[in-house]
Amino acid sequence: MSRSLLWVSMLGLCAACASSGTSPNDYSVLDFSRPPNDLYGARLVVLDGSNVIAPITKTSFRVAPGVHEIVVAAAITDPMQVGRNPAGRTGSDPGKATIEVQAGKRYRIATRLLDQRGAWEPLVWKIEDL
Repeated sequence: MSRSLLWVSMLGLCAACASSGTSPNDYSVLDFSRPPNDLYGARLVVLDGSNVIAPITKTSFRVAPGVHEIVVAAAITDPMQVGRNPAGRTGSDPGKATIEVQAGKRYRIATRLLDQRGAWEPLVWKIEDL
């Protein structure tokens, strides 16, 4: 008798755990995984005014649907393209962007070079359903 009661309790606990998960319709994903060859990687640094503290290997971040302010760092691997003229930089942050995301979507984010002087910007290069 006690064995069957334990079994039923465990089944109930497993069902409760499974039903408490969030559905993809409750969130969006900002994905900074490897972009295509014509773009450069990006790393999320600030999300909605808060510093992002995460392992370097973390590339996906769940966010609520809506408007978010992000700051990214460019992972431009070509040393001839970036940082050649720090004195010529303006006061604006090239990695700052506002993004509006919808529930149930994955937004793949990267950076691209704008010119040969090293100017760059973040961009969403692909939107997918979760």
